[in-house]
Amino acid sequence: MSTIEYRPYGPQDAGDVKAMIDDAFSIHKYARAPHLLRSALEVYLRECLAASSYTEVAVVEGRAVGILMGRVQGQPRLPGATANRVRTWAHMAKIALTGFAERKTLVEYFSFNRVYRKLRTMTSGPLTDELTLFAVDASTRGLGVGGALYQNFLDHLRSHGRTDFYLYTDSLCTYQFYERQGMTRVAEQDITLHLDQTPQVVGVYLYAGTAGEGPGPADG
Repeated sequence: MSTIEYRPYGPQDAGDVKAMIDDAFSIHKYARAPHLLRSALEVYLRECLAASSYTEVAVVEGRAVGILMGRVQGQPRLPGATANRVRTWAHMAKIALTGFAERKTLVEYFSFNRVYRKLRTMTSGPLTDELTLFAVDASTRGLGVGGALYQNFLDHLRSHGRTDFYLYTDSLCTYQFYERQGMTRVAEQDITLHLDQTPQVVGVYLYAGTAGEGPGPADG
């Protein structure tokens, strides 16, 4: 395989990152119409950028094949936060105006934020530093890309004197990776979603970890 480069996220990575987001989080199952899917992916990416102070992408031959974003207390948010919020609002308005045919699944998709807020009330642990986005292209899974991105984020936390961090995920994702890295599930809630027109119970999870722990297997 070609050499893997690790660097901060750049605007040129947006298309590749949105493709990874869709693959990792199945956004196409909530927004099936192409224009709604484009807007939903844009909202997801822009919200992550606006919330984050740290980014790193893994790149092979100019293509982003892994992404990790995080927020570290005391560090400035990424440049362009206001522009990202404006783009988020614009695409949210577009979804609201044109998504009537898929209203049910879109409402379920955007309800994740409500569940996340509830999970926060179910733990007394520190919820300051957050891993806001983590996804790896299917073509490179198992080659250590995810493990390298994850460990680099822990190094970043330690370099700023931080240790505890958290993240949200669900049973549709490869949440087992976080458990192999020593993270602990501290809160969870089941919700029913209608994916591909079929009801499905999905577990929504809040995981907590510490940068002081030794690295787990470098997979992902």
